[in-house]
Amino acid sequence: MDKSTLVKLCSRTWSLTALGLMADGIAGRTSPLAAAAGCGRTAMQASVAHLVELNLLEKNAGYGHPMRSAYRLTEQGMHLAQWASQLNQLVTPGADRQLLRSKWSLPLISCLPGYTRYGELRRQLNPVTDRALSRSLGQLTERRWISRQVLTRQSPPAVIYSLAHTGSNLFGHLQKLTVE
Repeated sequence: MDKSTLVKLCSRTWSLTALGLMADGIAGRTSPLAAAAGCGRTAMQASVAHLVELNLLEKNAGYGHPMRSAYRLTEQGMHLAQWASQLNQLVTPGADRQLLRSKWSLPLISCLPGYTRYGELRRQLNPVTDRALSRSLGQLTERRWISRQVLTRQSPPAVIYSLAHTGSNLFGHLQKLTVE
């Protein structure tokens, strides 16, 4: 999966969570998905609509009330749903899962196979803003998913980022998605 597709997939907070829950057997309706995810119905409905736009979900014709549609996974959606379910198992509940739902966390981790400078990350993740990138890097560093090193022997000093702990596990899982 290329970076722009990954950014689109992660652009709605509950998209990956909804896919993972559907893979785990939760009914493809907004209310059961929202209850299982612990979010509001409006937020989940926006994520489900986004997944329909990405052709990962489709309306399940003949099921559900006209005002409360039921959805099912498309063929491509089934593959991603299994992947998303496994992804949720890689991180601990709470703050780590919240960070996983961040728009730029997974795309950022996918850009860090080795030591990478801020400017290179910004180029790879275009259209990310400086604020969003700095904030995401700070959150990932705080949770120790990535490490930040300042190279003071250079003039001017350079900052490089690399994967650490959970970030390495997530990077490996992201690689499975691109290989399959």
